[in-house]
Amino acid sequence: MRVLQIGCGNFGLAHLAGWSRVGLAGSLTVADPRPDLADILAIHAPTARGVADWRAALAEADLVDVLTPTDTHHAIASAVLDARKPLFLEKPATPTAEEARDLLRRAESGPVPVQVGMYLRFHPKGAALKALVAEGAVGRVLHCSARFVGIKRMRADSGPLANDAVHFIDLILWLIGETPSRVFATLRDDEGRGHDDLAAVQMRFPSGATALVEAGYRLPGATPDPFVPGTLSTKELIVTGTAGVVRFSLTDERLTLWRGTHRCAGAIFVPDYGEAEEIGAPSADPPEVMARQFDHFLRVLRGEADPIATLRDAGVAVAAVLDAARASSRCDAVVGIAA
Repeated sequence: MRVLQIGCGNFGLAHLAGWSRVGLAGSLTVADPRPDLADILAIHAPTARGVADWRAALAEADLVDVLTPTDTHHAIASAVLDARKPLFLEKPATPTAEEARDLLRRAESGPVPVQVGMYLRFHPKGAALKALVAEGAVGRVLHCSARFVGIKRMRADSGPLANDAVHFIDLILWLIGETPSRVFATLRDDEGRGHDDLAAVQMRFPSGATALVEAGYRLPGATPDPFVPGTLSTKELIVTGTAGVVRFSLTDERLTLWRGTHRCAGAIFVPDYGEAEEIGAPSADPPEVMARQFDHFLRVLRGEADPIATLRDAGVAVAAVLDAARASSRCDAVVGIAA
């Protein structure tokens, strides 16, 4: 299996390590015009081949991994899909739902398999959280509350909505199994960069479930960030249901379940929950999570697994929420998403 990795930016090293862990480092070509590409590969992927232009290597690839800036995804992914090459596309799939729908049409006309790189779906604790919700451990989901915050650098190409909040937005859609019907959001660009530096997104789902996702670059967290040295961050999702509450902390690498509910005691309702249960799911660093994503996609290509994080649900649906959040913030009103 000859893999073409297009892009080798900040998260590129995790991709290199992921391909190595699934045994494909020796058949890996990395395309990036950066002048230090050869030095990077010599240290992190010495058996990989480096090229400046991905177009020259596309024809010989059996699978393409795209992790360039999001605003380049549509053009590159379109060429990959038109060449009928299986595609792994980092999150978010595209800046807009319109572009995601266009990629979906191209993929389905092939058909060409596509997997979107939604990290938390393949983190062992994210997968365990999905299993808990699916088996009814918290009952019917009532509300999800997520924070992805820290005092950290502001990227030149995006803000916390598309870079950070998107992780939990996708995970919430996956857990609930629906696209929200209504979105209300506040996005702030206090530096005038043209990208948000604070995002607060509220969602309401057809089932009645609600969600709140907060992300920002000026909100201190509580735990050392594994991705950004010297930064304290908080990355957690709490799922509240009719029969319990579960907390997934990515920064603490913990998944904790409280079974129970509130019961009526005269004029008040008091909490009646069991002891906290620590759910035994492994920890995982970025290379391990990337390897899990790549391994799954390879099994899908061999017909051994059903797709997870497809272009339809992890691409189009998520992009529709991001579109709605931006529109809501511009007009300061609730924005609906068509079913």
